[in-house]
Formats: sequence, structure tokens, C-alpha cells
Amino acid sequence: MANKINNVDLNKVSNTVAKEKENYVTKSANFLRKIENHFAEIAPRYRKLRTTDMEPILFIERELSEADRMHGADIGCGEGRYTLRLAKQLGKKCHLLYCVDKSEHMLIQLKNFFVEHGINHFKILHSDAHKVPLETDSLDFVVSFNAVHHFDMPSFLKEASRILKNKSRLFVYTRLKSQNARNVWGMHFPNFTDKETRLYELDELEHMIENTPNLSLKSIRCFEYERTSTLARLEEQAKEYHYSTFRLFSKKEFDRSVEIFKKNITESYDVNNVTWKDQNILLVIESKIRITFLQSVLLFCNKKYFFG
Repeated sequence: MANKINNVDLNKVSNTVAKEKENYVTKSANFLRKIENHFAEIAPRYRKLRTTDMEPILFIERELSEADRMHGADIGCGEGRYTLRLAKQLGKKCHLLYCVDKSEHMLIQLKNFFVEHGINHFKILHSDAHKVPLETDSLDFVVSFNAVHHFDMPSFLKEASRILKNKSRLFVYTRLKSQNARNVWGMHFPNFTDKETRLYELDELEHMIENTPNLSLKSIRCFEYERTSTLARLEEQAKEYHYSTFRLFSKKEFDRSVEIFKKNITESYDVNNVTWKDQNILLVIESKIRITFLQSVLLFCNKKYFFG
């Protein structure tokens, strides 16, 4: 009798776990679909809604100043606002730039943008960040601008490690959770930081890099920007969903938060001169020299020979 009860209990637990797993998978799929639909819908106007900072691009150019005829990739390139500026800044030093993104709509915008500006040393790859269709040890650098919160970070780091040549660089430009809380949206838009759960803190990023074979964190660069806008422009950006975070609100939540945001800004600023500071970090990550299986066997045999 006891065994029968135990079996019934185990079946209940098993069914509960299976149901919870199914619900999690369904929620994850719905979330990803929501974000994909967001980028498909916003692609034609995304460039006009977002700010592009030159400082990280100039920093990356200096870091790559000694290289020539490079092959690189921008993973999570979106519609190409950072990619284009990087391509222009590197000039002939960059022989071929791969533009990698999961959104076909964004890549269409990128292609048109590059053609308009006479940039032709690029190749579009419709792919996610975790399985890029490029050969192992094929790239001199990889960059990602404000995109890694859309990735499975450990998988992305592992893939970047695979496609980078030995001693090449991965540049990750992003904002931290704490930085997100200190900008105008984090301070004044209700539930903005609570909804945005995809960002990392620095110690989390450092830990993931440390646990990725063949990658090491070379340096960290912090950037701070003085921003100025108007309440009308900020309201326009929010209602145009310039941050995908806003898609995580229900319509009722979002509408209520917009009204509170407007009240908060009106009470705290001149509505025609809203000022705040944005912060970002740039991680410079270096690929280590890989030891192949054959090399490891030879090293082991040499040790045995010399040290007995």
C-alpha cells in the first residue's frame, strides 16, 4: 500500500515538473516571438529613434590600429548604425565585415543603409549569435553593440571564441543593470528596471568570460554621456518603443507608466531641457592560443619523456 501511495506521489511530482517545464518553454517562446516581432515592426524607423555613440568606435579603432586587411563581424548588428560607423572608421584596414543578425527586417535596412553610403566590403549573415555560419579561427575581431542582453551570453562567448583567430579581440559594448537604473528611464519611468531583467552586472559578465575556454578579459572601459532632450521627444521615443523593454509592458501598464513618467519629468526638469547621464561599458576580451588535441598529446608525451 505504501509503495502504491509513493508511486502516486512520484507521478504527481513528475507531472507537475513536466507541466512547469512546458509552461516555461511556452513563456520563453512567446517572449522571443514578442521581441522578434518588435524588431520587425520597428526596423524602418529604429535608426531615427536611437542614439549612436562614436566613443566606443574610436576606442576600437585604436585597439586595432596595428592590424591590416582584417576580417571581422558585428554580431547583433541590427540595422547597422554602429556597423556603418565602424566600417567607415576602419576603412581599408577592414577587408571584409560580416553583419550578423537574427532579424531579416533589420538586415534589409542595413543593406540599404550601406549601399546608400557606398560601403561594399560587407556580407550579411542571417543568423543568431550562438551558431554563426563562419569557419573556426577565421576572424580578426568581433564586436557587439548594445545587443548581448538579447543573447544567451555563455553560448555567444563560446561561439565568439570559436570563430576568432588566436590572440584576436572581442569587443562587447553594453550597459549594466545598475547603469540602466541610473538613466532617465530607470529613474523616472515606473517599472522600467523591474521589467528589464536581461541585462547583467559586471561581476556576472566577468564570471562568464572567465568560464569560457580560450577567452580572457583584457580590459574594461567605462563611458559616460551627457544627454539632453525634451519631454515631447522622450514621450515620442517611448511610444515608438525605441527600447524593446517597453514591449514587456501590457498596454494598460505602459499607458499608465507613460503618464507617471510625464508627471515625474515635469516636476523634476524644464520640459524643454531634460538632462541626464547615460553610462555604458566596453569589454575588451582576447582569444587565447588554443591547444589542439594533437598538441596536447605531444605536450603530454614530451613531459613524460623529460620528467619520466
